[in-house]
Amino acid sequence: MQILILNPQPVWAQRLQARLRSIGARVLVAGDWSEAETALDEAWPDVLIVEHRVLEKEAVPLLGALREGERLPLIVPTALAHLPTEGEGVSLRGEDTLRRLEMIVTRLQGVFEAAAPPSIRVGKLTIDPARKEVVFAARRVPLPPNQFRLLLYLALNADRVVSQRELVREIWGYVGAESEARELVKTHVRLIRRKLGWTEARNSYLQSVRGFGYMLSVPQKAAGEKALAKGEPLTGGRKP
Repeated sequence: MQILILNPQPVWAQRLQARLRSIGARVLVAGDWSEAETALDEAWPDVLIVEHRVLEKEAVPLLGALREGERLPLIVPTALAHLPTEGEGVSLRGEDTLRRLEMIVTRLQGVFEAAAPPSIRVGKLTIDPARKEVVFAARRVPLPPNQFRLLLYLALNADRVVSQRELVREIWGYVGAESEARELVKTHVRLIRRKLGWTEARNSYLQSVRGFGYMLSVPQKAAGEKALAKGEPLTGGRKP
């Protein structure tokens, strides 16, 4: 389970980080909003533990950034900034707060880990929804949240033509006009193809079907070579 701690008081944030790591959680710490933005680019959290004063001050940019991700993380407000620091020791109140947070995370671990879906493979493309990783031809390709979600949705619907409006509804969460959906999806498809090195000349996995939408599938050439290697007959198939 991935956790992001957003707290301006480093003493308590580091103590909490150490405790949560000891129970197997993957934990990043951010002291302010700019550090949190960087952390969100590195790894999308399942749980966000945020000091309530930071939450009150940065609620608008924080929630705006979280909506760009694949899913909204569970937000746990804390009041660690108000806890006293007694030298290198931990007060009884502080210890009790840390223990309660540790118990919450322990209970959540089973939920998030059990819910993690398996990796999805389409030819040489592998998508790991739990780790938010895309690997193509043994090369890891980092994608921003919306492009990852777009590619993942197409992979979950491999060999099916998906309309632009369906993609906008499922990835961006609203129903847009046909022209708006077409331009939005087209832009992100172009970026995905570029990052993965897919071109028409190299039999792109991500195919555009004029007038209908997009489809993710193993290119005909690659599928044919695989069948020939197995000694299987080639039958039918879609035209590129």
